[in-house]
Amino acid sequence: MVIDKIGNINNIVDTKNTKPVSRNKSIDKSDSVQISSEAKSAAEQAKISQIVKDTPDVRAEKVRDIKARIAEGTYDKFDDNKVLEMVAEKIATQLLR
Repeated sequence: MVIDKIGNINNIVDTKNTKPVSRNKSIDKSDSVQISSEAKSAAEQAKISQIVKDTPDVRAEKVRDIKARIAEGTYDKFDDNKVLEMVAEKIATQLLR
């Protein structure tokens, strides 16, 4: 059985004359970054949110004032319904976050 060459397979290996690539020696590139106003605003909002989260929920001045008023007997008692409403509102606020 004889297998003949298919096409001109010998020319695949032949090299062709190429022109050398000249490189531009004076490259003046400078990188820069521009931050949009939306990104700046988002970063500021994130910073403020973190400050609010880190701030303790207890205000020491108010606690001292209420303790003093309770000790003196001048602190008005809460209505039970008002306390329930305040607690329910606080729970609802926490659940909706």
